[in-house]
Amino acid sequence: MSAIDQPSVRRGLSPFRERLAALLHGSMRSKLLRNILTVVTGTAGAQAITLAFMPVITRIYGPEAYGVLGTFLSVTMMLVPVAALTYPIAIVLPKRDGDARGLVRLSLATALLLAALVALAFYLVGDRLVAVLEIQIVQPYLMLIPFVMFCGAALEICQQWLFRTQRFRITASVAVGHSLLFNSMRTIAGLVQSSALVLVCTTALQQALHAAMLALAMLRAKPHRDNHAGEAGQGDPGVLELARMHSDFPKYRAPVMLINACSQHLPTLVLAAYFGPAAAGFFALCKQALTMPTNLIGKSVADVYYPRISRAIHDREPVAAMLLKATTALGLVGLVPFSVVAVFGPWLFALVFGEQWHVAGEYARWLALAEYVIFVSRPCVVAVPALSLQGRFLLFEVFSTSLRVLSLFVGAVWIGHALATVQAFAVASIVIYSSLMVIVLIASRRWYAAQQLKARQPEAQHPTESFD
Repeated sequence: MSAIDQPSVRRGLSPFRERLAALLHGSMRSKLLRNILTVVTGTAGAQAITLAFMPVITRIYGPEAYGVLGTFLSVTMMLVPVAALTYPIAIVLPKRDGDARGLVRLSLATALLLAALVALAFYLVGDRLVAVLEIQIVQPYLMLIPFVMFCGAALEICQQWLFRTQRFRITASVAVGHSLLFNSMRTIAGLVQSSALVLVCTTALQQALHAAMLALAMLRAKPHRDNHAGEAGQGDPGVLELARMHSDFPKYRAPVMLINACSQHLPTLVLAAYFGPAAAGFFALCKQALTMPTNLIGKSVADVYYPRISRAIHDREPVAAMLLKATTALGLVGLVPFSVVAVFGPWLFALVFGEQWHVAGEYARWLALAEYVIFVSRPCVVAVPALSLQGRFLLFEVFSTSLRVLSLFVGAVWIGHALATVQAFAVASIVIYSSLMVIVLIASRRWYAAQQLKARQPEAQHPTESFD
């Protein structure tokens, strides 16, 4: 077709079809969208494998063993996010790879030190601690927690470095391979001996296996070229200097993540202490099943958007519009699957996981509503460190944790029913994450307005001459 004929063809299309064609053409050329699709594809494959194994694993182990695992993971996941004082999150921020490598060393040293301190604390007072919390079912596995902490930090470091270097294909391919290997290991071990000991010990190896596979993939890949290597006139800063430069992460981000992790995993501990390991197992399975969409799409989008938002802030772009577009898109994507669980939860869980998991479906109906809001809020959550809102959100996290604790108290102590505890916790989570999205969007708009004002001030002070 000649260039002369092209306008006539375009005139034959409706305006809607023209806009749709332009949108699709632009989307296929968008590097950001391609990165998101790469991560989503890898995560989708990994989650599909996990989902395929879950009906087998739940029938092998049962609610009691899942309750022990859920309690163990609740304690562990409270500590893993702060195992390196959140320094790994800062790896994507520096312009130079030399600074980022220093943050890798700082993160590893911090994680090793904290894991050793936690191991020493468990050795000295671990028995008394589990007795006070009434979670004696995890006492045999306490010394596995420091190991999982360090491996979790190593995994986060590997992932953040790959996000920084835009090597999303490695994260996607390794996620699929790791999921297949890990779930096969749990299934085969359960067929040999279906006990809580086997389930907990095999699960404790999950993050170590994932980190090792990512590290091997990075060693085999081509070295990353640093485009900003020659910008600084001095050498790489030392570890202590980097710790000082990024001190807002351990000061603000780490307490926020610790408080958030405690409040997120506290329900499992409360259910185990007040209603037994079976109730904790029902809740643990619900969380694992319902967080799959969050991990599949929400986390994948967030992992790609975090470095993109950081670059947008460096370039003083309008971040609020970017966040609003991503939030709206996730809201549309998650509407149908979460609605299906909210309506047909008990029947679905009994069908997929076995009749003994029918009660977990009742929990899932309420947790689906909360998980939907969490799913939609992912872009706003990752924008918090990029917008330097850690200090403000430390106060917000204290408020949100207080609300979650109050909801658990109402359900477990005042009402005294496991389902009421889950319902109260779900309502609290909906309120918290809805408020978080509103606060971040308002803060991002104010940030951009402030940047525009700063840009206008020099022009007002030094107006350019007109030659008309």
